[in-house]
Amino acid sequence: MPTSTELSNARHHHTDASAPASHNPPIALAQNAEPGPRPDESRNPDDDESAGTAGVTPTPARTAVDPAPTVRCPTIADGAHMWRIASDSGELDVNTAYAYALLARDFSDTCRVATVAEQAVGFVTGYRRPDAPTTLFVWQIAVDPAFRGRNIGGLLLDALVRDLVDVVAVETTVTQTNDSSRRLFGKFAQRHDARICESPLFAAGDFPDAHEPEPLLTISGLAH
Repeated sequence: MPTSTELSNARHHHTDASAPASHNPPIALAQNAEPGPRPDESRNPDDDESAGTAGVTPTPARTAVDPAPTVRCPTIADGAHMWRIASDSGELDVNTAYAYALLARDFSDTCRVATVAEQAVGFVTGYRRPDAPTTLFVWQIAVDPAFRGRNIGGLLLDALVRDLVDVVAVETTVTQTNDSSRRLFGKFAQRHDARICESPLFAAGDFPDAHEPEPLLTISGLAH
């Protein structure tokens, strides 16, 4: 059986940089994947949903022949892919593979996986607040480094909220230094004509390890 730490909240819930992870991930979506730009194309950092490590060799650009990503509910078999994507991100605090399998089974209605040619390239995990079931808490979101820059993170969030027609608010925690995730959720709020506000939630002292404070972002008044 898993310990309580296996389902504990990750230090980083969403990858927050545009560079690929420091090791060489497979050509697939690690938390939200999409092909990189061609050498003569400028990259829009606001479209990057995943964080990487500076000073590494960029992932080779993919071509426009890649099919459009699709988004669906996860299955137990996706748990291993979600774990891999989280591990390859180079930024997330990775939960156990067991935890991702449980999330895929018991919370499939509030989690989504993005695929390209039937290959998992990104995911978002979340759950309904027990005392506020019309509020969705987004736990982690990530994209494979090879597929970043295609707004897969935005596609995942939009698809999830579109399916949860009774959800009126989205919550998440994002550290002050996680600029890419703040852009991701800020643009999500704009697309849904929603309000976004920030308030204190978890202080650094609430965690047993070295950890930045985790303020709460609340996106309310969603337009479906």
